[in-house]
Amino acid sequence: MGFFRRFFSTESGPSERQIQRALKQVTQMHGEAATRVGAMERLASWRTPEAAAALLRRFTVRTPQASMDLEEKQYAVRLLSEMGMTALEPIYFFLKTEPDVTFPIQALKNILTPEEFSRTLSEILAGLSGEYSRWPEARAVMIAHLPDEAYPGVYDIVSRFLEDEDDDVCIAAIDYLARNGDEAVRERLIQLFLDAENRPRVRGRILDHLCEREWPVKGYRKRMEEAISLPFYLTSKGIVRRKPAE
Repeated sequence: MGFFRRFFSTESGPSERQIQRALKQVTQMHGEAATRVGAMERLASWRTPEAAAALLRRFTVRTPQASMDLEEKQYAVRLLSEMGMTALEPIYFFLKTEPDVTFPIQALKNILTPEEFSRTLSEILAGLSGEYSRWPEARAVMIAHLPDEAYPGVYDIVSRFLEDEDDDVCIAAIDYLARNGDEAVRERLIQLFLDAENRPRVRGRILDHLCEREWPVKGYRKRMEEAISLPFYLTSKGIVRRKPAE
């Protein structure tokens, strides 16, 4: 609540009562769409950080009609993007504290240059990697949105999430590194595979990438042979293959 109090203390712009009324309308998932959209547009027109913070709350609720919910959230992205730099700090705060970050990330990408976007997302991830988070899904989504062009600058940060206890976060890091990595990543993923005896999803994703990249398991062949099971197998050259479905 300190975040909101700090912004609401401003003497200019809409009153706290106006913001709270619009916020209530924006988050009424069983209310009229026109009421929600009108409140969203009102918040965007005020062009203040506290208004942007309230507009971001639209991403915390889902309306019963999925198609309408999607359209409204896409419209909220557009409104936030048009608010520009005013919306940045509220978006940063949302990304650090909320689970549903896909749409705010889109707004952030629209506001910033590609270089600024990559740097900002990696800085947020760096902060999250060293602390407990109630929302592991947010970390996974942010990793997935890191541009490939940001590698190898984000290699160290993404690598930290290979140790994450949440499978989705770990897999997001695996996907990003395997897509962009080299020999060092190959060895890191093989070692992770061997250590992930009780994480079948993690093991399966690593094997998928070893197949796709045709990375050999040299240096680890004996241990890999003991750990790999069908439908995967090793060729005579130490390449992981998947048997076709019968």
